[in-house]
Amino acid sequence: MAYEKKIPVDLDCPLRLTMSLIESKWKSCILDELRSGSPMRPSEIHKSLPEAAPRVLDIQLKEMVEDGLVFKTIYPELPPRSEYVITDLGKSLLPIIDSMLKWGEEHFALFEKKYGNKK
Repeated sequence: MAYEKKIPVDLDCPLRLTMSLIESKWKSCILDELRSGSPMRPSEIHKSLPEAAPRVLDIQLKEMVEDGLVFKTIYPELPPRSEYVITDLGKSLLPIIDSMLKWGEEHFALFEKKYGNKK
């Protein structure tokens, strides 16, 4: 059974509509990994985001397929093989992700101060 949001999306707010597609912790990172357009297998996505739980990535990939941000190809082989590729709709979110990356780089000192080097 798919996860159902408790609070409905506000159709009157474009910001909330956009956030509803990328609000999960790893969706922006997944789109960033797929930005080259080259298909990636789930194991490659898991390796590129090792701090994310595989189950969480799989759930978010499924949601992204449902939302049309990525396309999943399943090859009828034994064992089965699947690949994900970013769609044009997913690519249309890349400028937003690029702005977030740039902002994070410009304000790195804030994060360094907040999180420091806690080893």
